[in-house]
Amino acid sequence: MYSYGRVREGEASFLGGETVKAFVLIKVEPGKIREAFEAISGMRSVVETYCITGPDDIIAVLESDDAKGVSEVVIADLHDVQGIKGTDTRIVVELP
Repeated sequence: MYSYGRVREGEASFLGGETVKAFVLIKVEPGKIREAFEAISGMRSVVETYCITGPDDIIAVLESDDAKGVSEVVIADLHDVQGIKGTDTRIVVELP
C-alpha cells in the first residue's frame, strides 16, 4: 500500500510574479507506481505529488510561468517517465 505524498516548499520561487498552476492526473502501469512517483516528484516544475485512489494513480501539482511551460512539462517530461500510460491535465483558472 502506498502512502506517498510530497510537497516541495518554495520550489516555484524561480518563477517570479504570476504563475500558472495545473493538476495532472497520471495513469501508471501496474508495478511502476513507486518508480514513476519518484521520477515525477523530482521534476523542477512539480511542487506537490500524491498517490491517489480511483482510475488514476498519481496526482501532480505543477507551477510554471505560463501555460506553455505546463505543456512542455507534461509532453516532454512526464511522458518520458517509464510506466506512465497517460495524463489528464487541468489548469487552474480565475473566476471573472
